[in-house]
Amino acid sequence: MDKPGLYVRELSIREAEEIYREHLKKDFPPEEVKPFLIIGKMWRQKNYYIYGFYEREAEQGAETLCAYAFLLADHKRRMLLLDYFAVCGHLRGAGYGSRALAMLREECVDWNGIIIEVEDDELPGLDEETRGVRKRRISFYQGADCQMTTTKSRLWTVDYRIMVLPVMDSRAGEDMAGKLRSVYQCMYADGILKKHFAITAE
Repeated sequence: MDKPGLYVRELSIREAEEIYREHLKKDFPPEEVKPFLIIGKMWRQKNYYIYGFYEREAEQGAETLCAYAFLLADHKRRMLLLDYFAVCGHLRGAGYGSRALAMLREECVDWNGIIIEVEDDELPGLDEETRGVRKRRISFYQGADCQMTTTKSRLWTVDYRIMVLPVMDSRAGEDMAGKLRSVYQCMYADGILKKHFAITAE
């Protein structure tokens, strides 16, 4: 169900830094949080987009942040990578995530698709609680029309399954390994990718 008054807007780098400090650094494990200096550099190079999802109680009332999305852009392939996406803590479980993702898809209508990394729920040796959390996250994205691909990757020490939310291209999930490599080349130098990034299944 749509949330009353929920709307999306692209953020300035100053607004993004505020969200980074007040929310993102708390919402994600420290090893997944890149320095804001890197985000700012990519934003200035037009390779990064940041959106906030807000509610306003009254027409002229103050806006309240409900969710946010940070995306890395590959202009060559017209693909986006969902770098960070989260609903603000006190609103989780109330349907904001699904609505925000649908709004993001509408906002990114000129792109072929949005790549989504989800931690691999098929790894051997996972405890049942961890496996359950990962499966629920995958189910959330599947419920929002995201498609699971056969591609898997490892970035630093984290293993991912790769999903895609098609936008302009209904076949955005094809050649996902190539698209994933391409989008990461917009963020990392070749030496870093060679050392810390690998496609583990295609």
